[in-house]
Amino acid sequence: MGKKPDGAAEVGGARGTDRDAARRDGLSGRRGSRTLLRDLNMSLVIELVRQHGNISRADLARQSRLSPAAITAIVASLIEQGILSEVALAPSSGGRPPILLRLNPTAGFVVGIKLRDGGLTTVVCDLDARIVATDYIEERFVGAPAAAITAIEQATRRVLRKAGVVRSKVLGIGVGLSGVVDTRQGVCRFSHLLEWKDVELVEPLAKRLRLPVWVDNDVKTLAIAEKWSGDGIAAHNFLTLSVGRGVGLGIVIERALYRGTAGGAGELGHIVVDPEGPECGCGARGCLEAFVGEGAIRDRVGDRLGKAVSREDLLTLVEDSDLTALAVLTEAGRQLGTAVANVVTLLNPELLIICGEGTELGPSFLEPIAQAVHDLTFASLGHDVEVKVQQWGDESWAVGAATLVLRETFRIPEADEEGRAIWHRQEA
Repeated sequence: MGKKPDGAAEVGGARGTDRDAARRDGLSGRRGSRTLLRDLNMSLVIELVRQHGNISRADLARQSRLSPAAITAIVASLIEQGILSEVALAPSSGGRPPILLRLNPTAGFVVGIKLRDGGLTTVVCDLDARIVATDYIEERFVGAPAAAITAIEQATRRVLRKAGVVRSKVLGIGVGLSGVVDTRQGVCRFSHLLEWKDVELVEPLAKRLRLPVWVDNDVKTLAIAEKWSGDGIAAHNFLTLSVGRGVGLGIVIERALYRGTAGGAGELGHIVVDPEGPECGCGARGCLEAFVGEGAIRDRVGDRLGKAVSREDLLTLVEDSDLTALAVLTEAGRQLGTAVANVVTLLNPELLIICGEGTELGPSFLEPIAQAVHDLTFASLGHDVEVKVQQWGDESWAVGAATLVLRETFRIPEADEEGRAIWHRQEA
């Protein structure tokens, strides 16, 4: 299951993330082309089965444009490896029941890790991104990348023991964290929450665990997870808005995750809305996050009530319908919604998914966001974006990170006439 098309194992994984390696190492000649195309066809079949849930061999042949003989051979191999299984449906007219194919979700497992400034959430997921086991630790990693790497190694070994998963069935490890991440090199370029700069993660973790490792910005992993098995499955263009301590966007355009030149796309919380405004945690002044981030909201509620307000205090005030807290939340929601409306007008997505721990602040915060998006975009012209709010759980971030591995495992490169891999935009 873990075998990737030639050249694909280098991309974002344990031995480096330079995609040019796929072209340099591409196979040439007739024999190499046959090997590459066989692997590409196998990846294509797996991905089609995954997308459809249940599909017949005939439909696989039609949609893949492979010959029935080729489909028969590939499917037989995948069944023998335990990757695919057959499902017999009840006949609709008394005839022979159709035999469909489905992906065996326990053919492989992935580890996902959400790295926070104050701890780790680690999960083991099957191929359907369903959680098999979970592990939590509380430890401060601000300015301490070496401690974080050691903790990730220990948490990975521990959660795999909990899940009872043998190493041979582990496809890899995904790590999500706040900050600007160079996914090609596996390096956190900058994280103001962790106070990290140019921290290598992929190489040291891969050496310690002897497994492929991928790392990405945590909000982007949420967008990948939504595209894999969430509300974004059918969407071509959508935004994932994460609200809470920070504010971030995962941007999917024509089914491809948009990263920007240096991986910094989507840092909505750090657009400047008032150059004379309060100082942000990133060091700049007047960032959106300094007005609508959860810390800013708590400070504003505390100023009006004349006391310090913790997160637990804020949630209690919301539950008790405290008018001061609700007024601050409505104001912050409207301001955040205005910023998001500008992005919606610019990109014209079909779907906006709101997620993150900030969703626990309730309707007084969330409804003004959706209303501002409706009022300030082209909804009146029939182009209203659909807004969905995700129920929040601590494991959501870690599942998003696990989906990094699933995406890379099912990646489908194309080949040129000489059998070399050609890399186009990666679907989220």
